Amino acid sequence: MRLLIRLRCTEDGPYEMQYHYHLQGFIYKLLEGSKYHYVHDKEGYKFFCFSNIFPAYDLKAGESRTFIISSPNGEFIEYLKSILSKPWNQQVTVGKMKFSVEHVDEMAIKLPDAAPYSLITGTPIVVRIPKEKYLMHGIAPRHNYEYLYWRSEYPLELFTSQIESNLMNKYRQYCNENGLTPPHDIHDSMFQKFKFKKQISTRVL
Repeated sequence: MRLLIRLRCTEDGPYEMQYHYHLQGFIYKLLEGSKYHYVHDKEGYKFFCFSNIFPAYDLKAGESRTFIISSPNGEFIEYLKSILSKPWNQQVTVGKMKFSVEHVDEMAIKLPDAAPYSLITGTPIVVRIPKEKYLMHGIAPRHNYEYLYWRSEYPLELFTSQIESNLMNKYRQYCNENGLTPPHDIHDSMFQKFKFKKQISTRVL
C-alpha cells in the first residue's frame, strides 16, 4: 500500500536536500500515542519507506509538492491517512520547509504473480558491502574497512547480491512477524536486466 500526500508550499525557501532525517521524524511523530509507537525503537526493519518531497527544487509559496509513504501493512497506511486528515496535522514542517496538507489518498499496488515487472527508484540506492564479501571479489581498499559502499567500478554482482539479500530478508521477517507463510522462495536471480543511469555523491548519515 502507498499513501500519496499532496502538499502546498506555504513559504518561499530553499529545498533541503538532507530531507531524510526530518521526514523520518515527521512520520514517527504521527505514530506517537498509537499502537505503532513502538516502530521508532524497533530493531531491524521498520517495514515502511518514504520518498523525497518532489519535485526537488526551491519552494515558492502556493506551489504543489508530493510525498509518498509505502508499507506492506495496509492498516499502518490507513492509520497514517486518518491521522494526516486531522485538522491539527494540516501544517507540516520538514526542516525549514513548510507546507499545508492538501490531499491524502491511498494507492493499492498489486504486483503481477508471474509476469516480469520493473523496480524504479527516483533517489539513489546506497549499498553497503561487508568486508568478507568485498574481499571475495578481490577489492583491496586503501584502509581495512569493515564495510564499503558500492561504486560503479566494483562488480555489478556485489550490488545485485546485496539488494536481493536485503529484499529477501525483509520479506521473510515481515511474514514471520505477521503470521504469514511465504508463498515461495526465490532461487533464481530476481533481476534479469538493469539500466544504470549514473553514480552520484550522497551524504551517508
